[in-house]
Parts: sequence; structure tokens; C-alpha cells
Amino acid sequence: MNNSNPQQNIKKYTPWNRLGRFLFRMSFGTRLSLAFAFLIVSSATATIFIGNAVFGQKADEMARARLELDLKVAEQIMGNRLQRLRYLAPAMANLVLGTTIDPRFCSYQLEDTPFDFVLLADKTSLSLMPIRREACAISSLEAETAARLRQSDLGALMGHVASTGEIVSGLVVIPQALLGDLGYHDISSDGLFMLVGTPLKSGSILVLGAILNRRTELVETTLKLLSFHANVSYKSSIFLGDVRIATTLTPDSLGTRADPQVARTVLTEEGLFAGVAEVRGPRMQSAYKPLRDFRGKIVGMLGIATDEDIYGFIRGRTTTLFSTLIGAGMVFGLIISFWFSRRLVRPVTELAEGMNRVAQGDLGFKVRVESGDELGRLARAFNLMVKAVMERDMRLRQMTDEKLSQVEKQVSVGRLAAGVAHEINNPLTAVLSLSMLMRKHLPAEDPRAEDLDIVIAETTRCRDIVRSLLDFARERPPEKRLLDINGVLRDTLALISRYEAMSAMNTEVKLAANPLWVNADAKQLQQVFANLLINAAEATRPPGTITVTTDEDSSGGFVVITVRDTGKGIPKEFMQRVFEPFFTTKGSGKGTGLGLSVSLGIVQHHNGTIEIESQEGQGTTVRVILPRENPERHDETAAG
Repeated sequence: MNNSNPQQNIKKYTPWNRLGRFLFRMSFGTRLSLAFAFLIVSSATATIFIGNAVFGQKADEMARARLELDLKVAEQIMGNRLQRLRYLAPAMANLVLGTTIDPRFCSYQLEDTPFDFVLLADKTSLSLMPIRREACAISSLEAETAARLRQSDLGALMGHVASTGEIVSGLVVIPQALLGDLGYHDISSDGLFMLVGTPLKSGSILVLGAILNRRTELVETTLKLLSFHANVSYKSSIFLGDVRIATTLTPDSLGTRADPQVARTVLTEEGLFAGVAEVRGPRMQSAYKPLRDFRGKIVGMLGIATDEDIYGFIRGRTTTLFSTLIGAGMVFGLIISFWFSRRLVRPVTELAEGMNRVAQGDLGFKVRVESGDELGRLARAFNLMVKAVMERDMRLRQMTDEKLSQVEKQVSVGRLAAGVAHEINNPLTAVLSLSMLMRKHLPAEDPRAEDLDIVIAETTRCRDIVRSLLDFARERPPEKRLLDINGVLRDTLALISRYEAMSAMNTEVKLAANPLWVNADAKQLQQVFANLLINAAEATRPPGTITVTTDEDSSGGFVVITVRDTGKGIPKEFMQRVFEPFFTTKGSGKGTGLGLSVSLGIVQHHNGTIEIESQEGQGTTVRVILPRENPERHDETAAG
């Protein structure tokens, strides 16, 4: 009983199945056009996508390179400011006389001030002169204040000047607690200064300083130059650490921090950042680089940013042009592919029509495909094939007529032979019986006994010929049953082992290890195998070898019984006649020529066949091929 779920046998139709069935119903030309269209559209789409991605990447790389270049310009502007202080320091030193400063120093600086304060230091005191529009006066600092300043990085710069005797310039960070001592009471964070220190002839040190906190004119001057040069609107900021101390952003941006990614790249990794970063909320194209003090230590950053796509116009125009070209190429490719598919399918359609005409019997149809390609050669080969079919059809008809005539003759001869054999059989039986009775009553020394023996032998031979004729002419239905072919062969070999020709042979039997089941008549198969073995023995000169093997074919559906001898073989001109009735190569009186004909008929009644391979002088191989049976399936069929 089958307990399987019937729904498991129902084919599931997915969208892919329906699409496949839909495409299968289309013509070959339509499917070919769709295949070309799919290939072209997918390739063009992928090309546009990849090309635009590459163009966008290159545009971003160009924008970063442009930002890096502009950042170098901004850094150079700051460097120029510091260099200007360095150039002014010797000139200003000439206006210092001992511990006093020439009045011209103050009046000169009020017109164009590149620095915010002047500090005059000797071994015992510090004097400070803030540079303001409204006043210009120098005053000595208290000893405690002077001590705190000497302990800061400002004091380190002055110590460096004193030790080297050279001008020292650079950035210096001064803590917020000391900014009030220098007159910067409105700064609520540490201060970042540009400082230049120069030695005086008196042994004192002159320091010129400019604070960068809230110094928007410095970054604005930078942006004016960059905007004029690059035609791009930039924003710029100066950072002390990662905190903005001067910027062209909104006023409330002072004190805000830089993007953590930027701070990590510039301050921690001491590298250059160029790319997209957060700038007080929105993400902008930015570039940042570190600012170092006079000792080379990183103290802050200089950054520029723009919310404009620097190369957006170029990128947009390039991608549009590229996409347009690819799209135009795609349309052109679709047109060409449609035209090509139609031209390619047209000869195939003509060939298909020709095949249908020929299949319907119109062998006079000719395919006319005039081209030198493979389809043209195929059309010519098809026409040649049709011509060859016509010629073979004519020859086949002629041969069929001749064969039918021969078959009719053989049928008539067979019927006549069967009738004659039946009529002769009764007198032969009487003659044989009387001869054997007479021989039984004659003594062995009677001279007539030898004559009676000859009569009995010849009569027996005539009876065997008549019996073969009757077996050939009369169709007896086989009594089939399931049997092992190996057992049938063993019984057959045991029956003919005492035959004189077989006893002189070396017989090698190689039967399959497993049973080979067939549905057959055992007596009829014994008759077939006995005939083949006796033929092999009579065709082999002693001491020869006869090899009998059984096996299954490569498919496992048939049983193959092979009888191979080392005899003289069959001449090539006789191979086509070996199954003809009454044809024999054994010579007169040694065979009737009906053995192979009767054997082939028996095997064919078992739905099998006999194959013969032979080369003259090298022996003969005969294969009997029978359908193989499965005992379990056979029992189920029989029960059903």
C-alpha cells in the first residue's frame, strides 16, 4: 500500500517555472532577440554603474587633492605672518635703548600692527607694552607675575633665545591663568600665540607676540585669497588642540570641538586629513593639518572646509556624457542584435520547413540558403542528405522487392519441404524400423550385417534431416519460465561433453558469480547452446579452445552469453549468409545448414538476438543476448 502524500507528486509551479514555460512557447528568433537584449542592457547598465562610480571616486580624489593644496596655501599665509614678525624683530630691536623703547616704536606700530604686545626681558625684570589703538606705554611687571611667565612656554622661548643668541620664532601656548597678566582679560581659554624673540645688544631679550584666539582677520585673509584663487566658498578654523579658537563659522562656533575622526588623524596619528568630516553638524569636504610650536610639538590644527562639491559640475557633465554614450550604444546594439537575430533565424526557419517537407515525404524539396557560413554549409549538407535519402530509398525499394521475392520463394520452398518431409518421414520410419529388426536377428559374422549397418546409418541421417526441416517449418510456442542462464549452460555442457568433437577440445567456462535470470524455455535454449558449441567444436582443429562466458551488459538489462573458439573462422564473403536456411560451410554430408537459422528463430522468440564476429584464421565469437529479468518484479507481474 502506498502511503505517500498525493500532494508531494504535484509539480510546484514557481514564478521561474512559469517564466520558463512562457519563454519556451516563444519562437527561437524572439528568444534570441531577448537574450541579446538582456545581455546588452545588463552590460550597459553595469558599465554605467561602474563608470559613474569610478568617475565619482576620481572626482572625490581630485577634490581631496584640491583641498590639500588649498590647505597648504592657508598654512603658507600663516607662515608668512610669522615670517613677517621675524623680519620685524631686528628692526624693532634697533628702537630699544637699554630698558626704554623709542617713542617712534609705538607710533609706527599703531599704523600697521602685526603683533599685539611687546615684552622686554632682562635678567631681573620683565616689561610689557600692549599694542592698542588708544595707548602705547611700557610698564614693568610685578616680580610674581614675571616669575609665572618665565615658568611658562613663553619663558622657554626666551631661554632658548638667551642660550643660542639667535632669533627664535614659532607658536606658543600660554595658559589662561597667565593671559590676564599679558592684558588679555576677555579670553576664557588657553591662548595660542605667534611669538618672535630676538636678543638685544644690552643682553636683554625683545619678544613680539600676536594672539590667534578670536583673530578672525587672519583666517578671513586666508579665505579671501583661497576664494579668489579657487572660486570656492571656504570656511576656515584655527584649533588649540581640538577646540576652535578662531573661525569664520558662526560666532557661537568658538569653543566647539572638531570631528573625533579628524582629531584622531591629525593630533594622535600626526597625519593630514582630507575628506568628508562633520563641521558643526553638517558633513563637508574638509582638510586639516597639525600646527606645531617652536619646539615641534603639535599644539593645534588648521582646517578649511566647504559645503560645495568642488568638481560636481565636471563629475555631473562627465557622468551624463558617459551615460548618454553608453545608452546610445545600447540602443544601437539592440537594433543590430534584432536585425542579426532575424537574419540568423531566417535560414534556420527555411531548414525547419525543409525538414518538415521531407518528413512528409516530399524528397524533391530543396533548401535554398545562399551563404558561405555554417548555415549555408548546413543547408548544402541537408540537400545532399535528401539526395542520398532519395537514392537509398530507390535502392531500398529495389532490394525490398528482391528480398520479398526471395522470401516468397523461401516460404514456398519451406512449405514444400515441410510437406515432403512429412510424407517422407513415414516411409523412413518404416525402413529404419525394419532394418534395425533385421540387423537384430543377424549374427555379427554375417556379411549382410555390414550392409544393414550402412542402411541404418543413412536412414538415421535422413530422419535427422527431415526432423530439422519439420522443426524449421513448424513454429512451436516456447514454454517460458524464470530460470538461471548459468544452470542452462551447465546442463547443456553436461549433455554434449561425450560428443566426440567436444571431448577433443579444451573448454573454459567462466560463468557469472551471481545468477542471471531470464524468462525462457530451457529445452529450446539448450538446443541453441548445444548447436553453437557443436559448431565451435567442429570448426576448431584439436587441440583447440572453446571459451564460454556469461555476464550482463553495461546497462544491466540484458544477459550476454559468449561462445568463443580458436578455429578457422568464417570467410568475409560468407558472413552475410550464416543465418540463411540450408547454408553451411561444413561440406557435403556434414550438416543441413539449418542449425543457426533455427537457433536465431528461437532466440528472437525470446526477444533476443545473436551476434557473430569472425576473422578468417583467428576464430569466431558468437554472442546470444537475452533480456534480463528481476525475480521479484517477475513474481509481482505473475501475481498481478
